[in-house]
Amino acid sequence: MSKNVLYPYSSENTHPGFSVDCVILTLHEGRIKVLLGKRDIIYDYWSLPGGFMFKDEDADEAARRALHRFTGLQDVFIKQFYLFSNPARTIIEQNRDMLEKQQAAHDERNNWFLQRFVSLGYYSLVRYERVLEMVKETDSLRWYDISDIPPLYSDHENIIRTALDTIKALLPVIPVAYELLPEKFTMLELRKIYEIILDRTFDRRNFQRKVLMNGNIIQLDERKKSNAYNPPILYSFDPEMDKNITTISNTSL
Repeated sequence: MSKNVLYPYSSENTHPGFSVDCVILTLHEGRIKVLLGKRDIIYDYWSLPGGFMFKDEDADEAARRALHRFTGLQDVFIKQFYLFSNPARTIIEQNRDMLEKQQAAHDERNNWFLQRFVSLGYYSLVRYERVLEMVKETDSLRWYDISDIPPLYSDHENIIRTALDTIKALLPVIPVAYELLPEKFTMLELRKIYEIILDRTFDRRNFQRKVLMNGNIIQLDERKKSNAYNPPILYSFDPEMDKNITTISNTSL
């Protein structure tokens, strides 16, 4: 029997019509980036890390399995945010075309791939230095600036936009900066996160004043190593802070 091109998935071991997709975000070079891959049979399209849910696991386990597969990380921030169930979201002809290119369109074992799927979306926030050694950019795995996303498989662009809108709406109650920034960071790096997510520009002095008034940020007696004449001061989060509370409310900025 020929090789199953959808391995390790099959109609026997997956929950019918259900998948998970992960929007994995990081901060790098002052930009928020999303991890995209060309995976398994979906090699003609950039797509979000994800996959199908095995019958013996729940959705969260499926999402964490996909996250670990692509980043090598397990203990990271990950949250469900939306069930994508538009009847038109699965492009059957796109899936059939992928099977045909693998000369597998007439293999009855793959018929399950030619059905409608709903997908549960997750977003994950990871520090770049944590995934730097795990995620090696290749022709099939790459970080993309969220403002410069290439054409994607299925409705994955909509999934990314919905994840960003969700994070924007929940910014006061989720630890975005805490999860994305390194242990020591500059005020500019912190401000960039808020400017990108909220799509607005903040006055540098006012932003710094309000952030420091919040009490969750500590100014260190250190400066970032730099060739600049006046290298920027470094900051860190107060180790006693509740990381589930944002650094500063977006309504107060």
